[in-house]
Amino acid sequence: MNWEEFDTETRKLAGMVDYQPDIIVGIARGGMVPAVILSKSLGVKDTFTLLVKRAGERRHIVNDITADISGKNILLVEDMIETGRGLLLAKQHLEGKGADVKTACLYIMPISEIKPDYFLTTVSEVMRFPWSHNLVASRDTH
Repeated sequence: MNWEEFDTETRKLAGMVDYQPDIIVGIARGGMVPAVILSKSLGVKDTFTLLVKRAGERRHIVNDITADISGKNILLVEDMIETGRGLLLAKQHLEGKGADVKTACLYIMPISEIKPDYFLTTVSEVMRFPWSHNLVASRDTH
């Protein structure tokens, strides 16, 4: 996938969102880029990032949103989900702070344990996004 294809797919996802979020939260790292594009497409100025770390089968949230999100509509964004456990943990975390949370990602896999509220399609393998190509290329040159 190149940047143009990614932009087209993310705007297609934005067109599916029938929910007016007050805040968009991207799950770092993969959800950050689509979160920014969705925030622009949906006219949402407030965006935050949550970092979910994996240790074996367990996941935990590394940072927190310090703003009061109680009663806010949040669109929680990931680029794609495999099992979806990180997305589920982040959703529960934000709901525990009193937010109404809807989830979005471009792609899910058949093994996903959660179906996001908004997604484009199910894929059988992990997608390679433009930023992962650039990271691999820059590592190869050093």
